[in-house]
Amino acid sequence: MSQGSNPRARFLRCLVIVSTLLPGLLGAQEQDTAGHASATEKEIIAIENLKNDAMQKGDTKVLEQIYGDSLLFVNARGHLLTKNDRMKEFDSGNIKYVSFRQGEYRFHIYGNTVVLTGIACSVVDYHGTLNRIPRRFTSTYVKLDGHWRFVAHQATLVSDQKAEDLQYCSN
Repeated sequence: MSQGSNPRARFLRCLVIVSTLLPGLLGAQEQDTAGHASATEKEIIAIENLKNDAMQKGDTKVLEQIYGDSLLFVNARGHLLTKNDRMKEFDSGNIKYVSFRQGEYRFHIYGNTVVLTGIACSVVDYHGTLNRIPRRFTSTYVKLDGHWRFVAHQATLVSDQKAEDLQYCSN
Protein backbone atom coordinates (compact mmCIF):
# COMPACT_ATOMS: atom_id res chain seq x y z
CA MET A 1 0.00 0.00 0.00
CA SER A 2 1.48 3.37 -0.94
CA GLN A 3 1.79 6.01 1.76
CA GLY A 4 -0.54 8.27 -0.21
CA SER A 5 -3.41 5.83 0.17
CA ASN A 6 -2.67 4.91 3.80
CA PRO A 7 -5.50 6.34 5.97
CA ARG A 8 -3.15 6.64 8.97
CA ALA A 9 -0.62 8.64 6.94
CA ARG A 10 -3.39 10.94 5.62
CA PHE A 11 -4.70 11.43 9.16
CA LEU A 12 -1.22 12.26 10.39
CA ARG A 13 -0.59 14.81 7.64
CA CYS A 14 -3.95 16.42 8.46
CA LEU A 15 -3.07 16.49 12.17
CA VAL A 16 0.23 18.28 11.54
CA ILE A 17 -1.46 20.80 9.23
CA VAL A 18 -4.31 21.42 11.67
CA SER A 19 -1.97 21.79 14.67
CA THR A 20 0.01 24.35 12.71
CA LEU A 21 -2.91 26.29 11.22
CA LEU A 22 -5.71 26.04 13.78
CA PRO A 23 -4.51 28.81 16.10
CA GLY A 24 -4.29 31.21 13.14
CA LEU A 25 -7.70 30.19 11.87
CA LEU A 26 -9.16 30.93 15.29
CA GLY A 27 -7.86 34.47 15.13
CA ALA A 28 -4.83 34.15 17.43
CA GLN A 29 -1.93 36.46 16.77
CA GLU A 30 1.57 35.12 16.34
CA GLN A 31 3.91 36.88 18.73
CA ASP A 32 6.73 38.86 17.17
CA THR A 33 9.79 38.58 19.37
CA ALA A 34 12.02 40.75 17.14
CA GLY A 35 15.22 38.79 17.71
CA HIS A 36 14.94 38.29 21.47
CA ALA A 37 13.54 35.36 23.38
CA SER A 38 10.13 35.93 24.91
CA ALA A 39 9.16 34.54 28.31
CA THR A 40 7.18 31.80 26.54
CA GLU A 41 10.19 30.85 24.39
CA LYS A 42 12.35 30.63 27.51
CA GLU A 43 9.76 28.40 29.19
CA ILE A 44 9.57 26.08 26.17
CA ILE A 45 13.37 25.90 25.84
CA ALA A 46 13.61 24.95 29.53
CA ILE A 47 11.00 22.21 29.00
CA GLU A 48 12.75 21.03 25.82
CA ASN A 49 16.03 20.77 27.74
CA LEU A 50 14.33 18.84 30.55
CA LYS A 51 12.56 16.55 28.03
CA ASN A 52 15.72 15.96 26.02
CA ASP A 53 17.71 15.12 29.15
CA ALA A 54 14.97 12.69 30.26
CA MET A 55 14.93 11.08 26.80
CA GLN A 56 18.70 10.51 26.97
CA LYS A 57 18.36 8.94 30.40
CA GLY A 58 15.16 7.04 29.58
CA ASP A 59 13.52 8.81 32.53
CA THR A 60 9.84 8.07 31.94
CA LYS A 61 8.80 9.73 35.21
CA VAL A 62 9.89 13.11 33.86
CA LEU A 63 8.50 12.39 30.39
CA GLU A 64 5.11 11.43 31.91
CA GLN A 65 4.93 14.97 33.36
CA ILE A 66 5.87 16.70 30.09
CA TYR A 67 3.94 14.60 27.59
CA GLY A 68 0.28 15.44 27.17
CA ASP A 69 -2.12 12.52 27.61
CA SER A 70 -3.23 12.87 23.98
CA LEU A 71 0.34 13.00 22.58
CA LEU A 72 0.69 11.96 18.96
CA PHE A 73 4.35 11.37 18.12
CA VAL A 74 5.45 10.62 14.57
CA ASN A 75 9.04 9.45 14.52
CA ALA A 76 11.46 9.82 11.61
CA ARG A 77 10.41 6.41 10.26
CA GLY A 78 6.78 7.55 10.05
CA HIS A 79 5.54 5.47 12.97
CA LEU A 80 2.64 7.05 14.84
CA LEU A 81 3.02 6.63 18.60
CA THR A 82 0.83 7.63 21.52
CA LYS A 83 2.09 8.70 24.93
CA ASN A 84 1.69 5.11 26.14
CA ASP A 85 3.59 3.76 23.11
CA ARG A 86 6.45 6.20 23.74
CA MET A 87 6.67 5.22 27.42
CA LYS A 88 6.79 1.53 26.45
CA GLU A 89 9.66 2.22 24.03
CA PHE A 90 11.73 3.81 26.77
CA ASP A 91 10.80 1.19 29.37
CA SER A 92 11.74 -1.67 27.01
CA GLY A 93 15.07 -0.11 26.04
CA ASN A 94 14.05 -0.16 22.34
CA ILE A 95 15.05 3.48 22.02
CA LYS A 96 18.36 4.90 23.25
CA TYR A 97 19.93 8.23 22.51
CA VAL A 98 23.66 7.61 21.95
CA SER A 99 24.31 11.32 21.49
CA PHE A 100 21.88 14.20 21.53
CA ARG A 101 21.93 17.63 19.97
CA GLN A 102 18.98 19.73 18.94
CA GLY A 103 18.60 23.39 18.02
CA GLU A 104 17.93 25.99 15.32
CA TYR A 105 14.64 26.56 17.09
CA ARG A 106 11.93 28.67 15.50
CA PHE A 107 8.88 29.55 17.55
CA HIS A 108 5.35 30.28 16.42
CA ILE A 109 3.40 31.36 19.48
CA TYR A 110 -0.39 31.60 19.43
CA GLY A 111 -1.56 32.31 22.96
CA ASN A 112 -1.59 28.95 24.76
CA THR A 113 -0.19 27.05 21.77
CA VAL A 114 3.43 26.95 20.63
CA VAL A 115 4.57 25.35 17.39
CA LEU A 116 8.32 24.76 17.57
CA THR A 117 10.51 23.73 14.64
CA GLY A 118 14.15 22.78 14.72
CA ILE A 119 16.80 20.28 13.78
CA ALA A 120 18.09 17.25 15.67
CA CYS A 121 21.59 15.95 15.00
CA SER A 122 21.50 13.12 17.50
CA VAL A 123 22.44 9.47 17.10
CA VAL A 124 19.52 7.22 18.02
CA ASP A 125 19.52 3.45 18.55
CA TYR A 126 15.96 2.52 17.55
CA HIS A 127 15.14 -1.17 17.91
CA GLY A 128 18.82 -2.05 17.36
CA THR A 129 19.37 0.17 14.30
CA LEU A 130 21.50 3.31 14.60
CA ASN A 131 20.11 6.45 12.96
CA ARG A 132 22.72 9.15 12.36
CA ILE A 133 20.74 11.09 9.75
CA PRO A 134 19.78 14.61 10.88
CA ARG A 135 16.08 15.23 11.37
CA ARG A 136 13.97 18.33 11.08
CA PHE A 137 11.06 18.37 13.48
CA THR A 138 7.88 20.16 14.40
CA SER A 139 6.67 19.96 17.99
CA THR A 140 3.51 21.42 19.43
CA TYR A 141 3.05 22.49 23.03
CA VAL A 142 -0.26 23.53 24.57
CA LYS A 143 -0.71 25.18 27.97
CA LEU A 144 -3.17 23.03 29.93
CA ASP A 145 -4.14 23.83 33.52
CA GLY A 146 -1.24 26.29 33.71
CA HIS A 147 1.43 23.82 32.47
CA TRP A 148 2.98 23.44 29.02
CA ARG A 149 2.38 19.95 27.61
CA PHE A 150 4.11 18.32 24.65
CA VAL A 151 1.12 17.19 22.54
CA ALA A 152 2.34 16.58 18.99
CA HIS A 153 5.63 15.83 17.26
CA GLN A 154 6.67 14.97 13.73
CA ALA A 155 10.23 14.29 12.53
CA THR A 156 11.51 14.04 8.97
CA LEU A 157 14.92 12.74 7.93
CA VAL A 158 17.10 15.26 6.12
CA SER A 159 18.12 12.61 3.62
CA ASP A 160 19.75 14.86 1.04
CA GLN A 161 22.36 16.26 3.43
CA LYS A 162 24.98 14.74 5.71
CA ALA A 163 25.19 16.00 9.28
CA GLU A 164 28.51 17.75 8.60
CA ASP A 165 26.92 19.65 5.68
CA LEU A 166 24.30 21.25 7.92
CA GLN A 167 25.62 24.34 9.68
CA TYR A 168 24.02 23.50 13.03
CA CYS A 169 25.19 19.87 13.00
CA SER A 170 28.76 20.67 11.96
CA ASN A 171 29.54 22.96 14.92
